[in-house]
Amino acid sequence: MAELYDVIIVGAGPAGAMAAKIAGENGLKAAIIERKTDIGAIRRICTMIVNVDEENVGDILTYSHKTKRFIFPRNGFSFTYDGPTRNIYGFHIITPGGLQVEMGNIGRGKAEKNVVGLMIHKGHMCQGLVNEARQYGVEVITNSNINSVRKEAGYVALLDNRGNEYRGKFVIAADGVNSRITRLLGLDRERVFIGTYRDMARTYEGYEIPDEERLMFGLGWSTGISLAPEIHPGHLHVAATSYNYENDLDAQIEQFVNTGTYAKWFTKAREVGRRTSCVSNIATPIVVPFKDNVLVVGDSSWMQETGINGALMPGWSAANAITEAILKKEINKNGIASYLAWYDKFWYQPFGKRMASSGGADMKEYLSGEDIDYLAGLANEPMPATMNFFTIMKQLGTTFSALLPQIQDERPDIMQRLLGYRSHPRALALAKRRNEGCAIVD
Repeated sequence: MAELYDVIIVGAGPAGAMAAKIAGENGLKAAIIERKTDIGAIRRICTMIVNVDEENVGDILTYSHKTKRFIFPRNGFSFTYDGPTRNIYGFHIITPGGLQVEMGNIGRGKAEKNVVGLMIHKGHMCQGLVNEARQYGVEVITNSNINSVRKEAGYVALLDNRGNEYRGKFVIAADGVNSRITRLLGLDRERVFIGTYRDMARTYEGYEIPDEERLMFGLGWSTGISLAPEIHPGHLHVAATSYNYENDLDAQIEQFVNTGTYAKWFTKAREVGRRTSCVSNIATPIVVPFKDNVLVVGDSSWMQETGINGALMPGWSAANAITEAILKKEINKNGIASYLAWYDKFWYQPFGKRMASSGGADMKEYLSGEDIDYLAGLANEPMPATMNFFTIMKQLGTTFSALLPQIQDERPDIMQRLLGYRSHPRALALAKRRNEGCAIVD
């Protein structure tokens, strides 16, 4: 007879690791199952930036360098992180002509009060959370891949790739954007498939970039281009992204660093020999992240990635909700109602509905690199510094909405293309994007 846990957490990323820590602190009989052998090893592409000191997901996460703790002051919890950090001061959009749309003017000073992002070692953070969970009695199981989930009377049964069965009154699915558990439960059938997203990055040293402590995202190229400093001093990753499998991402990076406006940054640069990548099947957010006593948290319920902030918070909320359910002996959906209410209030209603209706045309189909240069040139003043994705989108929308009369007057041709982009039928855009990818869908 398999042991019966109060909760089994699947996945030891930020969401699962936080859930395990809270479950352990709360005295639950818990286990965390991770498919990797080394929880601290980060093999996929990741900028590892935490948004700090601004509103995000119902709290204002901050970090104390003195106590080495991340603190959620509104919700009243914290955790230790004693790994390396690096300050990030803003988000910039860069264009082929060398123009920048700035959210945070990095060149005006790098005071501690202007930090909006803190780069960390995510693997170190996750390992630390799991270590704390283990100290509280949580069983840690690695090198185990869950490939079956079923609801039985009184428990949820999980079966791994080695034939081991695990039983829990509840399960927390924190197994990432391509969650196997949501697929096995049939939750993905309720979602709209957006496309297959590919991301590839190279790491460089010896580059010469002014004010590099920022995240830069490129518009106007045939693929997405992004640049971010890495936690290792003097290292930078350059990434290319696309939904179209025919785009050669490696060639795009090669072209970016060797030709055009930004090649001067890489004249003396050398690749350090470490490349990372990921492939994700993207679908709309889950409306109700629960089925058969399985709570879905973090990236597993979202379109692509919730960010580290958006993973830690649901892990905390889900573990506390299960604690309440165990205390009330309500081993059902009613028992974990506080988690579903939290998710609906802080994630689905403000963001999920909008993302569920997104998926329009590819901007590259309407606007050339020259068009992007023109538009970027209109944003003369830096916007307030932020690393919150939703704030970034709101600020861009507000800024360029105010500029529409000027665009109509100066460049009616670009205005017409903007209107075409905004009015492009979503169904056609989704069909095209799906055909461009190489998805595996049940």
